[in-house]
Amino acid sequence: MLILLNKFTKMKHIYDKHKQWIEIVKRFGEVNYAEDIVQEAYIKVNGKDINEAYFYFTLRSLTMDLHRKKVIKVEIDDDILNIPEEYLNHLEEVEPYMNIINDWSWYDKKLFLLYLNNDFSIRELSRETGINFSSVYNTLNNCKDKLKQWQKQEEKYRRG
Repeated sequence: MLILLNKFTKMKHIYDKHKQWIEIVKRFGEVNYAEDIVQEAYIKVNGKDINEAYFYFTLRSLTMDLHRKKVIKVEIDDDILNIPEEYLNHLEEVEPYMNIINDWSWYDKKLFLLYLNNDFSIRELSRETGINFSSVYNTLNNCKDKLKQWQKQEEKYRRG
C-alpha cells in the first residue's frame, strides 16, 4: 500500500493539472482524442519521477504519433497526365499550357497536375502526399507564375 501511495504522490503534481493537459493536447490539433492521449501519457510515465516539461513533451510526442497514423498517402503515377473525356472539347485551349507543363521538372509537373485535376486544397495535398506544406505552396505558386509569364509573352507576341 505504501508503494502505491508513493507512486501516486510522485505524479500528484501532474494529475492535478489534468484539464490543462487536455487543453494542451487540443492546441496540438487533436480535439477528439485529447482525453485518451492524456490517459495514455499517464500510463507511459506511471511511477516515474517526472516534471511538467517531461510530461508536456510526452503529450506532444503521443499526439504527433497519432497524427502520423492518420495521414493517408496518395501515390502519384503517370495516369494523372491523362485528360478526361469531358475536357477534350477544350483541348485546343489546354494544349499550349500542357506543352509548357510537360517541359517542367517531373516534381513540378506531377504536383501541379495533381492539384489541378483534383479538388485538393494545398493543405489537403500536403497531407495526402506527405510533402511539406510550404514546399507544396511554393511549388504551386512558382508553377502558376511560370504559366502567367508564358501567357504574357504570348499576348505580347500576338500584338506584334
